[in-house]
Amino acid sequence: MITTVIWGAVLAGGLAVLQSTLLRFVAIANVQPDLVLIVVIFLANKNGSMVGQIVGFIGGVVLDVIGLAPLGFYALIYTVTGAVFGLTRGKMFLDPVFLPLMFGVVAVLIKGLLGLGVAGLFSIDPVYARLISGSFLIEIGYTAILVPVLFGVLGLFRVLQPDPRKGEVL
Repeated sequence: MITTVIWGAVLAGGLAVLQSTLLRFVAIANVQPDLVLIVVIFLANKNGSMVGQIVGFIGGVVLDVIGLAPLGFYALIYTVTGAVFGLTRGKMFLDPVFLPLMFGVVAVLIKGLLGLGVAGLFSIDPVYARLISGSFLIEIGYTAILVPVLFGVLGLFRVLQPDPRKGEVL
């Protein structure tokens, strides 16, 4: 589990940097794909809530430091998302397309609602407008397209999944 957390944290941190820099060039209506969210839900589903929370927190902190959000904004959102999707470990086995797509859409909705709650609590106005705009639909579309692809790619890396030989179970 330790190696999974380390590799997951490195992957989430690296994707957070990539997402904040290079993926701005593929943004549609100023919305870029949320790769960190996809990695968090993948690792949480495969390894449980604790791994999902740790990786979500680290990826969120990197996004908070790089971006303009208040420190802890994304860390909270991704930590909670990791905890929620960690509850599916061993209970829902993923087919190649449909369940990853559903997980991605639900994760974006969780992210939007948590973001709305935190923004309301701290009076951050732009988040309100974003949740009820077309850009939120673009983010759902981006995630729906990328989740099955990234789940397939991440599934190739055994270091990101539990090892039954070490007593870790699915």
